Amino acid sequence: MLQRPLIFLFTVLSIVSGSNLYARALDFNLSGESAQVKYTTLMGATNYGRTEVGFGFLYHEDKNYLGEIGLLVIDEAGSKSPGLEVGVGTKLYYAQADKPDIRASAIGLGGQLRYRHAAAPRIVYSATLFYAPGIVSFQDADQMYEFGATIEYELIPTANAYVGYRLIETEIKNRDDVEIDDNFIVGLRFKF
Repeated sequence: MLQRPLIFLFTVLSIVSGSNLYARALDFNLSGESAQVKYTTLMGATNYGRTEVGFGFLYHEDKNYLGEIGLLVIDEAGSKSPGLEVGVGTKLYYAQADKPDIRASAIGLGGQLRYRHAAAPRIVYSATLFYAPGIVSFQDADQMYEFGATIEYELIPTANAYVGYRLIETEIKNRDDVEIDDNFIVGLRFKF
């Protein structure tokens, strides 16, 4: 069961690491029941912001797995909102759960908000929301959504520590909803 998502993730990561893209961040987070790793890279930047692509894999002790690929276009919200950064984009999800035995894939739309206050520049507040309705949910999924919120602290310029909350859930056709993950998390993000 785990082979296909891992092979897919490692294939994508090897393609990206061999291309002209350069690494942006490597993110590890844990809860009492789950572990996630994410790799984000910068595709390009202009005067109007930047485009990032990210890849992630989540494992939950209930034998739930989630692979994701995301694309975000990010820029500052504007001169009237200093410190506020807005990102909008899409994510492709592939999830497996053991109980009940399901396979789900979806294309979610959404975004993120990140806020860094000028008086405390080492602290960052962020929130993420992605939603995939039934029209772009496949296999056993009827819809899927992801919500997350974190508070980060910059330990050094290339490493942030954070605490937060994450909920990833899929609605299954003719069955109860399946929580892929629903936990408070702690993590480290390395920028290089």
